[in-house]
Formats: sequence, structure tokens, C-alpha cells
Amino acid sequence: MAQDLVDIAGVVFSLFGTSAMVFIIVWWDERRLSPERLERAWPASTRLASAVAFGPFCLPVHFWRTRRSVVGILTGILYSAGVLAINFGFLALLDYILSQFS
Repeated sequence: MAQDLVDIAGVVFSLFGTSAMVFIIVWWDERRLSPERLERAWPASTRLASAVAFGPFCLPVHFWRTRRSVVGILTGILYSAGVLAINFGFLALLDYILSQFS
């Protein structure tokens, strides 16, 4: 029973939590961009769709599109790794907490 709860919470957090983190990172970054770089960013209509469809893997693409440099790609990879680390850390913590009650 507890493992089922961990699995459900993991899927829900992985979908909504990581999508929200990715969307917030892209939104925050776009607020800091120059007008020239902002023109190369995703249109507002596809920003959320890319965050949900591709999750953290859309971050290197976003940073490459807006910066057009290796530093942009590396920044996106770093942010992707951070989002994935938070996701895995949350799932491990949830698994540990719920295993204490079973």
C-alpha cells in the first residue's frame, strides 16, 4: 500500500513539479533577457507546452535559442541537472518517509 502511494506521488510530482520548475526557470530567464534575445525565445503559447512535453530537457534548447552559444547550452544543461536532482531528491525523501510508516 505504501509503495503504491509513493509511485502515485512520484508520478504526480514528476509531471507537475518538474513542469512547474521548468516553466518558472524559463519565465524567470525571459524576464531578464534583452529584447534581441527575447525575440528568439519561445512564443508564450508554446512555452508551457514545451515545459510539459519535454520537461527539464527543454532547458538546454531554451538557453541555446536565446543565447546562441556554448555557454547557453551549458547553462541549460546545468539547470536541467538541478531540476532532475530536485526531482530525484524529493522522490527519495518521499520513499524514505513513507517506508517509515509501513
